[in-house]
Amino acid sequence: MKRRVSEPVKKPLVWIGFVILFALINPWYFPAGSWSPLFFGVPYWALIILLASLALSIFITWVVKTQWETGADEDEEP
Repeated sequence: MKRRVSEPVKKPLVWIGFVILFALINPWYFPAGSWSPLFFGVPYWALIILLASLALSIFITWVVKTQWETGADEDEEP
């Protein structure tokens, strides 16, 4: 029986997700010298980057668990 192999590198949705999340992690979009309120002593830009990092971790987990099919998980009969 032929194994189904599906790699996430061939799916545009995965690439779009990575580009958006990596763009959010880098603080290039915050204006220099902007007003920086503190939330519980932490600047708002740091909270945004932490949330984007968490979202990236969740997205990578989702890609590995659902979008990456190697066929290795199937039981082979001897």
